[in-house]
Amino acid sequence: MIHRARNKWRRYAIEHWGGQHFLLDAPHAYVSFTFDDFPRTAYTVGGRILREHGVRGTYFVSSALLGGPSPSGAIATAAEVAQVVEDGHEIGCHTREHLDGTRATPEAFERSIRANNDALAEVIPGMELDVFAFPLEGPTLQVKRAVGPHFRASRGGGQTFNAGRIDLHLLKSFFLDYKTRDDMDAIKRVIDESAARRGWLIFSTHDVDPTPSAYGCTPATFERVVALACQSGARVLPMGHVCAELGIAR
Repeated sequence: MIHRARNKWRRYAIEHWGGQHFLLDAPHAYVSFTFDDFPRTAYTVGGRILREHGVRGTYFVSSALLGGPSPSGAIATAAEVAQVVEDGHEIGCHTREHLDGTRATPEAFERSIRANNDALAEVIPGMELDVFAFPLEGPTLQVKRAVGPHFRASRGGGQTFNAGRIDLHLLKSFFLDYKTRDDMDAIKRVIDESAARRGWLIFSTHDVDPTPSAYGCTPATFERVVALACQSGARVLPMGHVCAELGIAR
């Protein structure tokens, strides 16, 4: 009971305080496709599907995980990070050690962000990471306040789209995972609703595999979602590119 109450209070606090609010008033909707942790199939399969539709995505990297195993499959190598950028995709920050923002201190989070940026700058000299995604359970209010000023935008979860007065320090996203990947009606509904309200819909997933982990989806599902997004009339762009079009700075 106490644990549930604390979680409810934490969610309320991070949703209502410590944000950077921005009025989203564009002439069209936006859709972004993002991948957390960067398992290899997110690029070898997911990236191929995005390219076939003429669009690109955002890959959130925790550099300490590169080349290793994970619950969503083998993580990409440093060479594949460079290849993703060369292919026109965007790299975002996911902390160096994939920190849980409900457990790590704000100081540890900021150190991990700096270490991740430094490590990735060794892979691609001059790289600056403009966008961030909170790993695992998301942030506390203190962590949210510490992270926000480092990036143009930071992304959480929420299973909805962003519209009207949005919080750039905790943008909402819709995860394609074991809970949603077979519910194409719900996916199409959120795409249509965001398009109607000229919102910004951010899809998030991990692996894209014929036998996906609990955190990912199949290639058939991903291809269908990308096709629906492109057909919706929204501009489909990486998160940082959306920020640039909207004039959002750090």
